[in-house]
Amino acid sequence: MFDHATIFAVALCLYCISIILGFAFAGKVRSQSEENFLTAGRSIGPLVGGAALAATQISAGTLVGTVGRHYATGLDWIWIWPGVWFGWLVSAVFIGPKLRACGAVTVPDYLSLRFESAFLRVASALVIIFIYIISLTAQYQACGIIFQTVFGLKPIYGMGILLIVTAIYTTVGGLRVSSYIDVIQVAIIVGSLAISVVILLKYAGGLRATGDLLTMLDPKLIRGWYGWGQIISLQVIFALGIASAPNEMARLSSMRDKATVRYAIGVCFIIQALISVGILIVGLVIRSIFPYLLSADQASPLMSVAILPPLAGSIFLVALFSAIMSNVNSILLVSSGSVSHDLYGKFINPFASEKRKLLCNRLSLVFLSLLPAGLALYGFSDVQSTVLAAARLVGCFFFVPVILGLNSRFGSSSGAIASTLGGGMAAIYWETRNSERFASIDGAEIGILTAFGLYILVGNFTPRVSQQTLRRFFGER
Repeated sequence: MFDHATIFAVALCLYCISIILGFAFAGKVRSQSEENFLTAGRSIGPLVGGAALAATQISAGTLVGTVGRHYATGLDWIWIWPGVWFGWLVSAVFIGPKLRACGAVTVPDYLSLRFESAFLRVASALVIIFIYIISLTAQYQACGIIFQTVFGLKPIYGMGILLIVTAIYTTVGGLRVSSYIDVIQVAIIVGSLAISVVILLKYAGGLRATGDLLTMLDPKLIRGWYGWGQIISLQVIFALGIASAPNEMARLSSMRDKATVRYAIGVCFIIQALISVGILIVGLVIRSIFPYLLSADQASPLMSVAILPPLAGSIFLVALFSAIMSNVNSILLVSSGSVSHDLYGKFINPFASEKRKLLCNRLSLVFLSLLPAGLALYGFSDVQSTVLAAARLVGCFFFVPVILGLNSRFGSSSGAIASTLGGGMAAIYWETRNSERFASIDGAEIGILTAFGLYILVGNFTPRVSQQTLRRFFGER
């Protein structure tokens, strides 16, 4: 009989080879321009689009970090999902269809066009690169934990495999190929969770037995770990992070039309609902079986090698790897797009050919994939905390100018700049300098209030954007 490590190694090799060979050639044929590379020719349908949205959000922060938070804090972490789904609702009604209709290639592209500001394009592109380096660090860190738990290897080996495979199919295929790969990855994730839940519940004696053990271990795991103030803060962070995430908005921009965007968000909602139930059960059952792990992030990998049969455990580990891969892919596409489209193509060399912009995109993609790997080796925090930090910054930097810019004629270039930079910097300051006295107030709340106030205040005292620009986004009055 083969052990878990051997079966996982074989399954992972087969998975990676199939991804590279099956899709890289198709991507090379289709991605002939930078815009096509970044938007998939705006050809993605609702089912593929919905799976791509789900795969982009379901990352190491979910299958490693969220399972780890359920392991550590019990039932209460389930309350993050209403925040996630509210974020999708806001996107479906107020952001996604309108962003798709305006024809912008990237979020900095939209902000620059809507508010007539080249500075805002450059600043927002740099902010995206900074935030997503943080987010990539969490994904690489999770991959390192998996390889360390399964093989006893140093984390750098797992990070290296992730980097090589993701970089190959991302640089060759662009967003179109990535979207179709996401369909496979989501199917693996949902299927592996279903198998794991059935086996875990049988192993633990059912939900009632699990609940009894958790109550004996710590009643707060069942009766409530967080206060309502903390829960609301978490929901705000996830809602803002989903509604204004540049990597999610890039997926929305790849879809055929506004109706496709709404249907795709509905498909994503269903997929995420299934996944949320699965990871809740996994986290709780693992806590009842292994109550004292050194790190909550070890829960998912440990389950795969210590509880599940070798084949089922290997499938779950491949699902973990694929979830990380899909998120890394989406982040790299958005970050490299900020470099090639917004910094190089619009600012440094506006007359660059499509060939040069594509080359710039691919080179920056490789560079941006290497930097976070070095940071991840330091293991700054648990995976979920790093994901939360990135989501907080995304919301505070981008939510207000994006949603108000798409839904209101009001606004000025100076107001949008002040809102974008002021909201993000206020959140960073609050999180790094806040005292225990105000610990119940999250940096996301401070950042959003600051961003909204600056947008309105500065917008009232500075020149508005031109009527020509307003007609482009809103039509005639």
